[in-house]
Amino acid sequence: MMTNQLTIRRAFSMLLLMASPVLPAAATESPSVPIPSGVTRVLRGVPPGPISGGTISAPQDFMTDAERQVIREQIDASVERLRLAGKLGATAFTAHPLFGWPLRSAAGISDPGYYSIYYFVDQEPSFPNLLLDYNCGMRTYDSSNGYNHAGTDFVLWPWAWKKMDASEVEIVAVAPGQIVLRSDGNFDRNCTNGNNGDWNAVYVRHADGSIAWYGHMKNGSPTPKQVGDTVVKGEYLGTIGSSGNSSGPHLHLEIYNAANQLIDPWTGSCNALNPGDPWWESQRPYYDSAVDRLTTGDLPPDFSACPSDEIPHARVTFGVAPVLYVTAYYRDQLETQASVYTVYRPDATIYSQWTHSIPVSYLRSSSWTFPVSIPSSEMQGSWRFTVDYNSTTFERQFTIGSPAACGSVPETPAQGTTLKLQKISTSAKLTWGASCNPQDTDFVVYQGTIGAFASHAPVRCSTAGGLSAVLSPAGSVYFLVGPRNATREGSLGTMSDGTERPVGVSSCSGVTRLALQCP
Repeated sequence: MMTNQLTIRRAFSMLLLMASPVLPAAATESPSVPIPSGVTRVLRGVPPGPISGGTISAPQDFMTDAERQVIREQIDASVERLRLAGKLGATAFTAHPLFGWPLRSAAGISDPGYYSIYYFVDQEPSFPNLLLDYNCGMRTYDSSNGYNHAGTDFVLWPWAWKKMDASEVEIVAVAPGQIVLRSDGNFDRNCTNGNNGDWNAVYVRHADGSIAWYGHMKNGSPTPKQVGDTVVKGEYLGTIGSSGNSSGPHLHLEIYNAANQLIDPWTGSCNALNPGDPWWESQRPYYDSAVDRLTTGDLPPDFSACPSDEIPHARVTFGVAPVLYVTAYYRDQLETQASVYTVYRPDATIYSQWTHSIPVSYLRSSSWTFPVSIPSSEMQGSWRFTVDYNSTTFERQFTIGSPAACGSVPETPAQGTTLKLQKISTSAKLTWGASCNPQDTDFVVYQGTIGAFASHAPVRCSTAGGLSAVLSPAGSVYFLVGPRNATREGSLGTMSDGTERPVGVSSCSGVTRLALQCP
């Protein structure tokens, strides 16, 4: 029997039910901008179909001098209140801090990349269209009314609105400091600049007196810490949104030194604001070229109109004789960088291989989709799609034919609705979110004994597609939930080291385990 005192601990897709003893708790993406498709050359096997893709329109922000001055005055007033209350952190007249990276993937998100830097500080005070970034390039902007971009813009990529809504990318403190101002509660789905009201933001003062502004946050996402509280380097501050004068989801990072002078944290020969004075502990290259995501799908991605979520059309399970749409999403793609695309059969032989390079010198964000037709005479089983780019190989697995593979239920909030437990009298109700693989139509529930974490056995081999189950456990037990289809069972979650959770002492009759990475 369960006692009245229960401690519940969720470990990824596992729930623990305790009797005793008690354990401790645990960029705006408008439709693709058309550009020439570049050069494609078939190397081996079946040629792909016609390419589609391109780049996206660039999100921008805007702030008048008067609006910026209001924020400065609010910061000054807040700092003075903290000083009078004896709560202001001591100022050390030493060198400024060296910054860590301001973003990270949320727990459970394993994409190879998640951003693209669109704009840097405009070093040229004249306007309009007189542009100069720290590296003597033109990756910045100004406006005819005198606005010169004063920060670095980190844009979510790919699928900015989708990532924003799922809070897949977190803003973290670049250096330790004290929160001296914060704002929240403002609308966060703006698609245009001008008269949009305040942004959601957190302002952190460092030990040397410099201040970092983190702007355009998602409504409700700023840290629960308040003005006067301290944060450590890498601590969560919020998630990316499009609040204030912003035309799409991005982080605007703006830095001022102890003298309240704008600085540019990027070191380069055209940085006149703080020449020869680096602020990053490890500055990333001007062209930070990489693949941010690979997908296989049943259609090309749909970049819906702002502010609607994008539709990736991604999947990893396909029937016999599919037309497979393979897509690579790049940041800072250069004309000189050719990519090698390869589709491998289950026996590791090459079905199709080709190269592609872009027809322009540089694209900040780009995606390229190729249809690949695979006839019914081809092998069924686990296939692979890879892209070799910039000395790195990126891979996506998928299956063709029956039986299909399965995915997993959400293990973290960024993936969806996580497994939860509700006590109802002497029963326990489990609820969970849908599988990351839309083709998973049913679920299995396992139960095991706490302390013997490989002891789980099935207690429900089907929920008839339902996302809940009511059970009557006895003693100290844990639960696991995984997706299934007619013949396959998916992941039961991962261990703390990231490896797949083992099968247990038994499994459901007629199904075998085959879990693929989520699409």
